[in-house]
Amino acid sequence: DVEPEAKSLATPSDLMGENTYCTSLAGVEFGRVRTWGTHPLRRADYDLASPTQMCDLPQNLLEPLLVRAASARGANVRFSSEFVSLEQDEHGVLVTIRDSVLQQDFRVRAQYVIGADGANSQVVEQLGLPL
Repeated sequence: DVEPEAKSLATPSDLMGENTYCTSLAGVEFGRVRTWGTHPLRRADYDLASPTQMCDLPQNLLEPLLVRAASARGANVRFSSEFVSLEQDEHGVLVTIRDSVLQQDFRVRAQYVIGADGANSQVVEQLGLPL
């Protein structure tokens, strides 16, 4: 299970409470916003959205953890690659990927596709999923 190791590396949710807006660390504070579900009016939204608590784990710590876990379970993790398109059928997914070093496209058959490509996800866009 990845969660215990992720939580051991992360900043826990109770330490992620506020965004402060100020001129400098010692300067004038303009305001504070309670974030990440720490405001009492939003806490339930966050608690109901996931079976686990939120934490802050930067990509440089999370990515190696996920790569190790996925590789240990037989996944083929690719870097220097770009998602081009996917076709889903009764056997799984056929994904077209562009190798950004060789500038060549190739196809991969998979059971699943994980679109971990951020807020402007091409995977989410192609599938027409709300984000």
